[in-house]
Amino acid sequence: MTRKVSTAFLLISSVLAQDTLIPQTLPETTNNSRPSLPASPIPGSTISPQRNQRSATEELEISPGEARIRAGIVLLGILHDTMARIQDRDSAEAAVPTILRLVREFQTWGQGFTALPPLDEETQSDYEKRYIPIINNLNENIQIQADRIAAAEFYGSEALPAALVRLINSVQ
Repeated sequence: MTRKVSTAFLLISSVLAQDTLIPQTLPETTNNSRPSLPASPIPGSTISPQRNQRSATEELEISPGEARIRAGIVLLGILHDTMARIQDRDSAEAAVPTILRLVREFQTWGQGFTALPPLDEETQSDYEKRYIPIINNLNENIQIQADRIAAAEFYGSEALPAALVRLINSVQ
């Protein structure tokens, strides 16, 4: 079980980094606003937000596909932060509802790609260059957290490994 949970986060990264997902989009927000990347760098990232910032005009013109990719990055960030906060049995139990919510959000996110038109090669290449390093970095950090949590035997929580397995199965 421990090995399955820790290695399964690699599956999440491969699913999110697949060329088949990049050409399409992420979960809609409740207020119909477009998700955006955080202003601060992603933990452990060598990519600064200033280096990749675009003008306000460009931000307003973001495509639905790019918005979906960004929303997936936000979901990965939430997963990472949730896992990073797990330090004891109480925090492990408290993380379960968030992880189960992420199961639904990742499913909705993935389904949202089917409604998008395919990208041209240049746009796809641009998105891959821009977002794959961020996704890979986040997934490396998620893997570190998964290994830490698994090594701690899920801090004695029975619900946490079940929720993580559900998350893994939802992205397969």
